[in-house]
Amino acid sequence: MTTPHDDLFRYVMRHPTHAAAWVRALLPDALAAAIDWNTFAPASGWLTGLRLRAHHADLVFVAKLRGSGRSVVFVIEHKSGPDPELHDQALRYVVHVRHQLRRRGEHAPLVVALVLCHGGAPVLAPVFPDLTPAVAAVFAAHAPRLRLLVDDLSACTEAELRRPELTPLAQLLCLCLRTAREADPAELSAAIERWSDLLRAIATDAGPIDPHDALDAIGWYLVDTSDLTEEQVHMAISKHLDPPPGERMTTGQRIRLESRNLGRAEGKIEGKVEGKAEGKVEGKVEGRSEALVQTLLRQLGKRFGALSPPLVDRITTAPTADLERWLDRILDATTLDSVFAE
Repeated sequence: MTTPHDDLFRYVMRHPTHAAAWVRALLPDALAAAIDWNTFAPASGWLTGLRLRAHHADLVFVAKLRGSGRSVVFVIEHKSGPDPELHDQALRYVVHVRHQLRRRGEHAPLVVALVLCHGGAPVLAPVFPDLTPAVAAVFAAHAPRLRLLVDDLSACTEAELRRPELTPLAQLLCLCLRTAREADPAELSAAIERWSDLLRAIATDAGPIDPHDALDAIGWYLVDTSDLTEEQVHMAISKHLDPPPGERMTTGQRIRLESRNLGRAEGKIEGKVEGKAEGKVEGKVEGRSEALVQTLLRQLGKRFGALSPPLVDRITTAPTADLERWLDRILDATTLDSVFAE
């Protein structure tokens, strides 16, 4: 089962643009200089049978050595806390990849294992918890040993994590992973303020991830891992952005944030729609439609005041296509009637 930390890590680092910058920053200078970074790409379609495990945080990339054509495989692991299985897990991955490379004709496979961790020091050696320290040391001396390249975010200051060689989104990923779950709401709000330059850079980035989706992913993570509310996160991020006229980013973010509270179970869920209209509307609708209904009622109430019961009935029984069209009109509409104009 993945965590919000895993989800955000993989969301950003599965893209070679962001992963290559991070890997390059972590490698020794001599090795980094030997890699042709223009060839850095995901290895999933290159190594047959590369199914390390059902864990979304594991990433594998491949690149070429300059001047030789040899392939180098980078196995990347993420840990959100100390894990006694880390060393042996990474060792299994490397052995598996080396086996696959040999099947491709590589007689001396080149594999580098890297780990990004936060929330505590990583476990970088074999662990024998049931033995006394003296006996465990004896067995550890004879156990297979893998040297991991480690980026321990918890051991870095905020200034140290602002590495200019990383993309703005990768920098913000590291800052969020290190900060969000440890900081109280006031501290995290202050941190988001300090990250305003990164937020603006992401908003104008033409990279592989849509800027709005990237900012939403950051927002989701902060909501899921801190005590800040959805509204607080939205306001803390959006006040640093300057969306162009007609952009619907604010509404889109609100829809996604508010629908999160309704759950995403398959099929139908029971929902209770509350607005400023008289009474409460209870019903059973599909999860997506319920999210749109509640969002539309709340946005209309904030923009135009109390809604009449007939209008509430119209909204709660409308098809999804109508709900989406009405939501799209809220920002530009000057009257309530203009939202529902045919």
